[in-house]
Amino acid sequence: MIRLEVDAFSYDGTEQVLVGPVLQVHPGDHVVVTGASGSGKTTLLRLLAGLTGSDAGAAFTGSITLDDERLDFAGSEQDPRIDAARWSEQVAYVAQGAWGQLSMMSATVGEEIAFGPANRGVPAGQLRARVDAVAESLGLTPLLERDPRRLSGGQLQRTLIAAAMVQRSRVLVLDEPFQGLDDDAAAEVAAALEVLRREGTGIVVSAPILPAPILPAPILPAPMLPAPIPAEAAPRSARVLALAGGRPVFDGSLADARTAGLDRFGIGTMGDPPAIGEAPERPEPAAAGAALLELRNVSFRYPQQHGAPHGTGLRGVGFSVSSGEIIALRGPNGSGKSTLLQHLNGLLRADSGSIAVDGTPIRSQPTGSFAAVVGYLFQDTDQQLFERTVLREVAYGPRSIGRRRPDAERRAAAALDEVGLQAVSQAHPYELGFVQRRLVALASLLATGPRLWALDEPTAGLDAPAREVMAALLRAHARGGGAVVLATHDAAFAETVAHRSLWLDDGRIVTQGGTEHG
Repeated sequence: MIRLEVDAFSYDGTEQVLVGPVLQVHPGDHVVVTGASGSGKTTLLRLLAGLTGSDAGAAFTGSITLDDERLDFAGSEQDPRIDAARWSEQVAYVAQGAWGQLSMMSATVGEEIAFGPANRGVPAGQLRARVDAVAESLGLTPLLERDPRRLSGGQLQRTLIAAAMVQRSRVLVLDEPFQGLDDDAAAEVAAALEVLRREGTGIVVSAPILPAPILPAPILPAPMLPAPIPAEAAPRSARVLALAGGRPVFDGSLADARTAGLDRFGIGTMGDPPAIGEAPERPEPAAAGAALLELRNVSFRYPQQHGAPHGTGLRGVGFSVSSGEIIALRGPNGSGKSTLLQHLNGLLRADSGSIAVDGTPIRSQPTGSFAAVVGYLFQDTDQQLFERTVLREVAYGPRSIGRRRPDAERRAAAALDEVGLQAVSQAHPYELGFVQRRLVALASLLATGPRLWALDEPTAGLDAPAREVMAALLRAHARGGGAVVLATHDAAFAETVAHRSLWLDDGRIVTQGGTEHG
């Protein structure tokens, strides 16, 4: 159906980021492209999607064959130009980073899902049936009338996957589609992909870690599936193409990949905890009035827009966090985790109840006034990167709280060294890969020095080495007297790093308690 042969690929005169991989996808194939950060996964998937980068100075030598049509590329101005609209009719693509893919022209989730085929003239009745079927398969039916800009990160991720699936393309290419999804949502996506695969769609998925295999079961008529499907699973028949430094280091079955020692290339396995040594001891509970963070009966409701239902807010949330504590906020997509975090630095303001950070109530102060005591890491960290060099980006935080430029740049350089990015301090942040951009945002927190860190899905999309860096930095911050509140679906990470977990559902804390070591 589609075959990609990459002799070499480079961006705008830089060193080659891909050398030698060959990827062929037949009807009903499921291919996992895996590798650590910077291995070339995203570049490979973009090439499958017809995005050769020639209009941006990239040089691609190799070929792409779609059905019987072969396109040869020599890295010159005479190379063929791919019509992205026509290509996407055959090869649908969901890129990494959900927020940047919204059409911004749809008032509801249903309209967002229907956007592509509607522009291709699919009749309204047929399109409605398609949208309803895809939404049901991905658990999106209750959200069809919601404003897509008011979704949680995981809900938005499923919406974009639905928008690709509804096009009924023959190949579906997904760059880290499980990023930010809770276990139930990830299992729904895995099940929906398996239905498409069994109907003949070729599936290509990238991931920084190896997925779990779907256990063998009798083949059932579509759309029925054996249940349950593990979160982020792939069929046992899946093929794995592993990359390291842009070169293929493994090409074979999923079963063989899981015993091939790919951890030496920074490729972990789903469910593995970060390797950071002994579990931390839980600090003593805060004395009355001495908590670093305290929430009392906090409630919040999003304003209604265009007659659409409200998004999940908060309902009577209360807890405290001591210095030295790491707290994990857990629960399904849309349960209120991100909403809660955005109250900790004043991005959102409670309708009722109270929040105090380091003894200071959050009321009507400007959001920026909390930068010295609360550091916030967005789920999509690209939303908070804006400077023209990495060093300037990381130095912005300390400058904003009154540090002089030499001191701010010294702190920024030290923070970049801690996250392993000192060598790219003069690069533009958007020249870096996804994982490096996330670490740049974390370095900004380190340089600014707030005592409380509020982190939204900090391990989403991270490879195994970066998860270990993240875990070590969180522990070091807590040992130094700081505190961390993180929203996460990464159970293994939470159980290794956090002292206790708070479980949210529908804007309420439903359970709370220690992790395995708590």
